Amino acid sequence: MAIWNTDVALAQIQGNNFPGAPGQAQIVQPPTWQNNPLLEGPPDVLATYIWTGNEAANDIINIAVANAGWIVKTGGQVCSGVTAPAATLTVAIGDNDLGLLTSLPIPNAAGAQATVGQLSSIQAPLWVSGTTYVPGNVVIDAASTPANQVFTCVANTSGATAPHSAATTVWMPNSQRYSASIDIHAASGIVAFAGGTQAYGGPASILPFAITPGAVPTGYTANTLLAQQYQIQNDCWLQALILTAATIAVGTISVFRIPVLASN
Repeated sequence: MAIWNTDVALAQIQGNNFPGAPGQAQIVQPPTWQNNPLLEGPPDVLATYIWTGNEAANDIINIAVANAGWIVKTGGQVCSGVTAPAATLTVAIGDNDLGLLTSLPIPNAAGAQATVGQLSSIQAPLWVSGTTYVPGNVVIDAASTPANQVFTCVANTSGATAPHSAATTVWMPNSQRYSASIDIHAASGIVAFAGGTQAYGGPASILPFAITPGAVPTGYTANTLLAQQYQIQNDCWLQALILTAATIAVGTISVFRIPVLASN
């Protein structure tokens, strides 16, 4: 499995900040001045990837850093230029939020605590057989391929089937959080995200309290539970997982357009 980067990710992986990002000097405007909402975050992500011809199935493209508190909206797109990127090319869009700390972006000022060297990043717990899980729980599956992939629970369970063996019915891979498989091989294509698990919150539950599996708390309905979009817990990578690839055209482009919202 190889990891590739868009133009935005290449800049961010070096620790560069963008307007309004933590660590960049800010100018305090006099109160008589008006704020410019176009420059107030978070902005939509617009990242370009140039295909090398060496990409293969199960490779990952880092699209951009998603900051803690972001909610990725439905309606993202992958666009291509006038030359087809490949004869066969499908990807899924997700993130590595709550994954192994070694896979997260380099720390920035927003991720550091007062104690020097201590970071606020957290990671999901390992999945444990027989444990009761409810929609919104996030775990790491040590037995997945590749190992230690992150999964979000989408149906009540307390069984002995590991997440990777119950994928998409009980557990959804976070690599498909924002879109399941989409075909982006065509020239001049504008392909919308489809599927995904934005409706399931985390990290512990889609609600701020524990509920009995199968039960709906007083004042809530099943539809209410499904209306809680996932909020990014840590700074993490938005990623495209390459599912299938054949005859990739060197130098062609794919542009990722991902709308995001700020949350509390």
